Amino acid sequence: MPEANQPAWRELMQPTDTPEPGTVQITELPERRVIEVGGEEARPFLHAILTQDIEALEEGTARFAALCSAKGRALGLLRVLVDGDHFLLVTRADLADNLLKRLKMYVLRRDVALELREEQSAVGVAWPTEAGEASCPFADSEACDVIARLAAATPSPGHLPAAVDSQGRLFLREDSNDGLRVAIHGTAADLAPLVAEASGAAVVDTGGWERAAIESRVPEVTGETVEHYVPQWINLDELEAFSLKKGCYPGQEVIARMHYLGKPNRRLFAGHVLGLAPPASGTPVVNDSDQAAGEVVRSAPLPDGSGSLVLAVIKLKHLHDPLLVDGLPLSLDPHDTIEGGSRQADARH
Repeated sequence: MPEANQPAWRELMQPTDTPEPGTVQITELPERRVIEVGGEEARPFLHAILTQDIEALEEGTARFAALCSAKGRALGLLRVLVDGDHFLLVTRADLADNLLKRLKMYVLRRDVALELREEQSAVGVAWPTEAGEASCPFADSEACDVIARLAAATPSPGHLPAAVDSQGRLFLREDSNDGLRVAIHGTAADLAPLVAEASGAAVVDTGGWERAAIESRVPEVTGETVEHYVPQWINLDELEAFSLKKGCYPGQEVIARMHYLGKPNRRLFAGHVLGLAPPASGTPVVNDSDQAAGEVVRSAPLPDGSGSLVLAVIKLKHLHDPLLVDGLPLSLDPHDTIEGGSRQADARH
């Protein structure tokens, strides 16, 4: 993102050391990229390639989807929304180029145009959970109007209220009624005035945003974990990120077989590790006999610096073993342990 590397943008997004309690928090989301898909056949093309039911996708809502290999392993996790006559796919920067190449392989002779938006940046805006009303910190009236509409919408884990404004800025609501969080995607030139003129807000590091995503049990696929997970292993069924009713798509047979047999052998769980810098995605989780029990999906530092909050894929046969990450104990969330990390999983172990 050349534009996002300009010195003025870097200086603007430097975190505040000690933001005042109760302030709106703004954080840069440098790992975000946007792929634009246009053309007369864009909708049927994406419907045939992604796990989500794209034919049912309506404006105003983004849905999670995955692009999978033929073996049913996720090549990347996407947030997909329709904007007029084209679609926007929000994904990770470290996956964007390869996902674009993979999508282009499926185009063949379809009337489909694929483009990676090169000059994109993103910021996350998080309101205090105790705030009764989401007051807009920005001087930009259009941005405030969009945020007000998203705040009034009813979110759910798999349905993200979304909007694109007249400047082409993409707004995604990413909470589930646990404290309003909105991601705003656009060029650094479009986003810089929002941040520079924000009132009653503080620029912070990404730790709080990451913790909120983990607490909402939102997984991710990174460059280190491409093709590691069948969608059910990272609970994409709970995000309604794949369809079992539409026709074939890459990996559909594996996903459907696992659903109808009802036997995924691992699931996504939240937990924490004390005394450890946030472990990278793909870091092994082992039991006390040094057997492979799973791996870290994403992590974030705890606010007091005592350790890390993590999401991890755990093999169900090792769910009740003592678990370790880099030699330190991993304590799973007790609710996740009882529920099996999903509404379905506790019936399976």
